[in-house]
Amino acid sequence: MGRAVAEVFDGVSLRPRVRRMGRGYSWVTLAVDGVIVRVAPAGGTLDPYDPREEARSLRRVDGVVPAPRVLAVQPDPDNPIGRPFGVHSRVPGRVLRLDEVTEDRERYITATARVLGKLHRLAAPVTVAEAYDAELDRAEAAYRRAAPGRHPEFETALAWLRTHRPPSKDPAVWCHGDFRFANLSWVGPGELGGILDWERAWAGDPMCDVAFTRGFSGWCAIGDTTAYGHSLDQSRLAYATRFEQVRSYTASMRGLRAWLDGRSDDPRLLRIGRRGEIAMKKELGWATVQ
Repeated sequence: MGRAVAEVFDGVSLRPRVRRMGRGYSWVTLAVDGVIVRVAPAGGTLDPYDPREEARSLRRVDGVVPAPRVLAVQPDPDNPIGRPFGVHSRVPGRVLRLDEVTEDRERYITATARVLGKLHRLAAPVTVAEAYDAELDRAEAAYRRAAPGRHPEFETALAWLRTHRPPSKDPAVWCHGDFRFANLSWVGPGELGGILDWERAWAGDPMCDVAFTRGFSGWCAIGDTTAYGHSLDQSRLAYATRFEQVRSYTASMRGLRAWLDGRSDDPRLLRIGRRGEIAMKKELGWATVQ
């Protein structure tokens, strides 16, 4: 690891201290001396892996919202660890579980809404409608590439999303794509240290990030416009909720494909892949209701 990082970044020793940070499904995140190294696994929920994608997102939001800084990127697997990786700065604070916070919740809610509002002031060069079309194309491509068989529920839901896509000509904004409490670092009650995990960032509908908080952030979801600072389009928010649900299944499919192909022996990928297949049958029924 020391040799690999030293080839692209002059900031760690050749025999560094290495510690794994968490056990996420997407990247292998390591603390290497004083920096963070995000290593692409041989197979996982984000196939195909390219650390340059996350680096572009982080550079785009630099100075806009608190996030890791890009220190170096190694997209070539021909290096001492044999996998592409990115080198990022550490952000202050620590990630909390929702049930750890029992006091000052309003301060956390306000800080979360304000930082998302700041991010959503960063306009992208496409319309909301165009952004949805492009992301639906990517979701379909991931499905065709990764699904071990046909999933009628997924295909029906994808077709529903295409035919019901909001015709909005509003400018798209840069969205985090995985904006939830578990991806925020805190230095104190309501004091945000940074936003983590930018690998799913995209030019899209800001309602998608809001919907994501309502699905995955419990009491810290974005509920109104007071601190967020932007209007909430309820029709687009309802569509975004379904869109994010469908998009999430491509991750479980890609993880399952990596396990089936033998590129990963992580049994969690098999479990989330099978859970995704079962959930699709139960949770995508809305696509068949006229």
